[in-house]
Amino acid sequence: MRITDVKTADDLRGFMTMPTEGLVELMGRMEGDVLVLGAGGKMGGELIETIQRADRQAGARRRLMAADLFGRPGACVRLEESGVETHAGDLADRQFLLTLPDAPNVFYMAGVKFGSSRDWRLTFHLNCIVPYLVGERFTDSSIVVFSSGNPYRPVPVSAEPPQEDGELDPQGVYGWTIVGREAAFRTTALRWPGQRGCLFRLMYAQHLAYGVLVDLAQMVWRGEPISLRVPAVNLVSQRDAIDVAVRALGQCANPPLVLNCAGPAVTVREIARKLGEHMGKVPVLSGPEGETALLAGDKQAVELFGPHRDGVEEMIEAAARWVIAGGENWASPTMFGRLRGSY
Repeated sequence: MRITDVKTADDLRGFMTMPTEGLVELMGRMEGDVLVLGAGGKMGGELIETIQRADRQAGARRRLMAADLFGRPGACVRLEESGVETHAGDLADRQFLLTLPDAPNVFYMAGVKFGSSRDWRLTFHLNCIVPYLVGERFTDSSIVVFSSGNPYRPVPVSAEPPQEDGELDPQGVYGWTIVGREAAFRTTALRWPGQRGCLFRLMYAQHLAYGVLVDLAQMVWRGEPISLRVPAVNLVSQRDAIDVAVRALGQCANPPLVLNCAGPAVTVREIARKLGEHMGKVPVLSGPEGETALLAGDKQAVELFGPHRDGVEEMIEAAARWVIAGGENWASPTMFGRLRGSY
């Protein structure tokens, strides 16, 4: 199935949770239960469902657990109906952390981005202190830490994007707290030799219910001006991002491995032009056009796991079709056009 074949919300869920052969092979030989912390976000449910599908195909049996506040009514119903063990509580509460079951394989997906500039105290607490508490709780686990490429130094669009050894130059409260999150897990890894980690620096993941492409497609469809101040973005589909994140469990190390997941860099001007062609619209572009952008390269991930399944052209076409058809939207703007890391 290609992303351009997705027509319904059920199609979309099935597409986004389709495991690769490499992931099925990993789950077939990987031992131990899996705990997902911060499972209630935009990627958590589909990451868990991807693991479930890979386990079924591999004939593997393991306990799958999910922890989050699960504040919305019915937030964990789908997980529980599929056999996932849920734990509702606040990860910032040490007592709640102590009640969580031990797990040799952990995903850390908690944190705050939007609104971070309005409450720096809360942002530092949730993005820096809570990760340290989690690292001190799971001292003998492999932990894939969802991080971000946000702190990389912006580069000219024509330049080679930074790889994992690129210089960090965080802008704004969010960028600094991302560095703090990584520092917290680096510190616990120093304290606990049995802890292994992967700092998973994810750029914007593309879905059809949210994402940069859908944001831009809606703007083209409505005839809204598209700012070129941020002139380019990375494009990787959410299912490819999930695939890399789960397979990163097999690459965890001490000190933690740093792994970018980004996809190709594409100019906003080019994305808007192609969306307009698919939608029969002329994009309204607003200048001046920026000279640098927050981008990253993921050669290491491609070398480890192979090329991403979903290409730029297919993702752009699918986003255009989805918006024209009035497809499901999670009303979660990416704010990709914000400068200096202000969210």
